[in-house]
Amino acid sequence: MTKNLSRIVLILAVAGLISCKQTPRVLLIMGGHEYDTTEFFDMFHSMEGVEFDSISHPHALNLLQSTGIEAYDLLLFYDFIPDMPLKDSSVYIRLTEEGIPLLFLHHAICTFQEWDGYKEMVGGKYVMPGFTSDSSLLSDYKHGIDMEVEVMSQNHPVTLGISNFEIHDEGYSNITVLDGVTPLLTTDHPDCSSLVGWTNTFNRSDIVYLIFGHDKHAYNNASFRILLHNAINWLTVQE
Repeated sequence: MTKNLSRIVLILAVAGLISCKQTPRVLLIMGGHEYDTTEFFDMFHSMEGVEFDSISHPHALNLLQSTGIEAYDLLLFYDFIPDMPLKDSSVYIRLTEEGIPLLFLHHAICTFQEWDGYKEMVGGKYVMPGFTSDSSLLSDYKHGIDMEVEVMSQNHPVTLGISNFEIHDEGYSNITVLDGVTPLLTTDHPDCSSLVGWTNTFNRSDIVYLIFGHDKHAYNNASFRILLHNAINWLTVQE
């Protein structure tokens, strides 16, 4: 199904005019970073019409490279593993060659610092100390800022029903963003890079990245919850 047709299907589904063939199954992948666990899972349990399982590293990689991954319609990454071995890139390449949709949240943009292909897959990269000799490329973060977020296109399925909003979250500055991504959300906060949400394609996989999601303040933000639910629906629309 083309994404133009998928967008039409999603809009009709939201309007209640059609229904998807099955409930999407999403695998949440965590590990390497503390987070407000109760509020994080409450956010997902509040979503109607979506089923979730979760797994953390190091066990996650074993599942990602097994046939068990075929049970899921979407992989949602909320992990933080900067020193993931380069050899494990083959697991991600295979997943994208099979066209499994991927959704990356917040600090997942920091994972896999040694593999350039991870940046190509996510659509951007948070560059950490120890992984570059060029200090001008280093990214930074600022916790607890209030970002005014502008929706660049309210017609995109991921931003459907969302107007400009404010969120109390952690900002990432000086991140690398690829020219080929489709921008969705921006902010003018001085402690955050301007582009804070986008879509991307890598091999056969459709991908969404959202910079939000550091803690319970973000999890409880109504606009973030809608964005997240929309992204899941858009990536898993069935033919």
